[in-house]
This record gives sequence, structure tokens and C-alpha cells, in this order.
Amino acid sequence: MELAYRWITLANRHYYLYLNRALAQFGLNSSQYLFIIYLCREPGITQDRLPERICINKSNVARTLAQLEKKGLILRKVNPGDKRTATVFPTARAHELYPQIMAVIEAWDDAVTGVLSEREKKSLLEFMQRVADRAAELRGATFAALTKQKSIR
Repeated sequence: MELAYRWITLANRHYYLYLNRALAQFGLNSSQYLFIIYLCREPGITQDRLPERICINKSNVARTLAQLEKKGLILRKVNPGDKRTATVFPTARAHELYPQIMAVIEAWDDAVTGVLSEREKKSLLEFMQRVADRAAELRGATFAALTKQKSIR
């Protein structure tokens, strides 16, 4: 049986190659753009909540935020509710970039899914949401647990 994950991974690789080229004009790369999107949509989020939103580890969050801060795209402020954490805000420059970043993403999405009918696009979206939800449920699973689950079916 052919593995679905092969095609998901391949599509994702092509997407990230495109993003790196398309976002370079803004001084961003594929590991930074999601921060701008999330921060523009949820300004003032605490830094410790970003790893769960973006699905990357805390050290990568800290490193990327430092890069974006150096570029003048975000501001970190001590969280008044918990002085051990920081709240993160997009700058005016990040707000200016947001629609341009979204246009880059939408252009790729339209081009890639342009080979599908509207019905197929809707089905793909539903399937991928289910797969992503299941992947999130299983992200902490061990190989042994996954193979045991398969033998139960």
C-alpha cells in the first residue's frame, strides 16, 4: 500500500521551497511567516503559548522571535499578569506585511488546488483537517503504541 504521508510531505516540501523564494522579498523565510500571521491575528499572546499554536518547540520560538525582533517586526513586553513570561506584539511593519504574506499563501493555495474541482477542494480540506487533528492527537505517541493500536483494529 502506498503511504499517504509521502504525498503530504512532498507537497509540504514544495510549499516551503516556494515560501522561501516568495517571502525573501520581505526579509522573511518559511520558519518566520507563521509568527507574523499568528501575532497579527492574536496580538499580545504570551510567548509560552506560541509553541502550541505554531507546533514548534520553545527554543525555536525564542530564536525566531529574537530574529523577528531584530528585524523590527515584533515587540516583546513583560507580561503584567506573570512577570516570568513575555507578551508578543506585531509592529506596524508586521501589520503592513500581513496582507502581502497572505497573498503569497493564497496564490500558492489557488495554484496548487487549481487542478481540483470545487467539490474536490472541499473534500481535500475536510480530509486534511481530519488528518491534522489526528496527527495532533498522536504527536506524543510512541512507535510501540501506534503499532499496538494498529493490531487492535
